Amino acid sequence: MALDILYDNGIPGNAPGVTPGATGSLLEGFSIDSNTVSVTYEAGAPPGFTPSVGDIVLMYDSTDHTNFCVIYVTGFGPYPQTGEFPVGFVGDYDPNFYTFRPGSQDYIVVYSENLYSSLLESVANTYKVKAEITKAHYSDLMIAYSKNIKYDVTIDDIRRKFWNYSKDALYADTLFLIDRCESPAKAYKISADSNTFEIFNNKYKSSITFNVAV
Repeated sequence: MALDILYDNGIPGNAPGVTPGATGSLLEGFSIDSNTVSVTYEAGAPPGFTPSVGDIVLMYDSTDHTNFCVIYVTGFGPYPQTGEFPVGFVGDYDPNFYTFRPGSQDYIVVYSENLYSSLLESVANTYKVKAEITKAHYSDLMIAYSKNIKYDVTIDDIRRKFWNYSKDALYADTLFLIDRCESPAKAYKISADSNTFEIFNNKYKSSITFNVAV
């Protein structure tokens, strides 16, 4: 197993002079199976960017930026010729964490593996997930009125470089953890809280825990 990180820390200085990713409104989306989806979005005039295999797509409700799904782009296929500048892709997502709802997830943001700063080396070999479920009840009948589930993912404590490897990713505002070794591939939007690292000759050995955005 190998886990990779893709992060938005600004477009690299040596990247081509194009938009680092793309945004657009959903034109059509449907499930191929329980893990795989086909999506077509309106890219604008003319499309200066199209997703590539390995990119990450965030679909969400544009009214309040909630109800989102994280998709790992796996390829391309026939898509309807709707809209003025349609762009289509197929991809995988983890239904244990995310729900694909093209009826309400009407906006697309693509995070490009090629154009955003990224750590494509293996950042970890294994990871574990902790799920915390909280519920609040009222009356003697124990009627639930509030439910919440929180996920944390912890990557293993292999020796890693800090500068020019981990620091930029951990400090970035937008961060994704990618497990592409299995089929279907999985991608998670994550965030890193406060961490302390003891660094020796630019190396540290520590597990890292991330919050998973769901």
